[in-house]
Amino acid sequence: MKKINPLLMLILLSFVFACSSDDPAPNNNSDTDDETTDSDPLADSFEGDGALIDYITNNESALPDVSRKDGRYHANLTTNLDNITLHYHEDQGRLDAKKLSFPFEFIARNIGIGTQEDSQTAPPSVNDPYNFCGVQVHVPDLATASSSHVVVGHRGSTGFTIEGKNTNNGSSNVNDIGANTVPDGRADIRIVGNEDQTITVYWQVPNLTSGSDDWTLYNGTGELPGVAPTYDTEVYVGLITYAFEQTGVPFVGTCDAIEIR
Repeated sequence: MKKINPLLMLILLSFVFACSSDDPAPNNNSDTDDETTDSDPLADSFEGDGALIDYITNNESALPDVSRKDGRYHANLTTNLDNITLHYHEDQGRLDAKKLSFPFEFIARNIGIGTQEDSQTAPPSVNDPYNFCGVQVHVPDLATASSSHVVVGHRGSTGFTIEGKNTNNGSSNVNDIGANTVPDGRADIRIVGNEDQTITVYWQVPNLTSGSDDWTLYNGTGELPGVAPTYDTEVYVGLITYAFEQTGVPFVGTCDAIEIR
């Protein structure tokens, strides 16, 4: 039997150990990496007080007192002279938005109207006010009056409701889900931007816990009235607060948080 050279055996063993030490170490932080990837920097819990952070603002002068206050989006509407805050036909009030690409999901939590004394208590529906806070989807050209919005508040004689509106090249169509459907003047609003660059709208009474959501399609279809704008691959999606005329003014619009997926 042929003997193996001891020196050759030592070289072979050294080679085997060297190869083993080059194998990559196992990744023990895969869960953490996934969580970091899933977090969206566009989401906002409005922590602290001060100016809004990282928003594109259109027509800031229409509603100058918008900020983070007490951990919420807070829009203090004190005057609506000449309908400066209004979103209707060619009127475009203030919009604070994020630029998103289809497909997307945008959720506004506990959004609605309140009094200046208590932002979480809705003002009464007296003398047919038009007072709203909600979510708007806008074409990339902010100078063009083409948008879709879903807002919570009072719509004239229809109090404590959610209004839906499509505005296409300065022409608006509007309806609502009926009186007293959101008795606290607040709701969660969910807008899904679909692959075909259309939107589907949902709502629910505010989910103030970490429990499961229970979304309802807007008016049973998820569609807003009239002809929707033709959206491109990108849109602005954000928060609006507005009034029609002066009835019900002053009031505030607030939102606890936005989630974007």
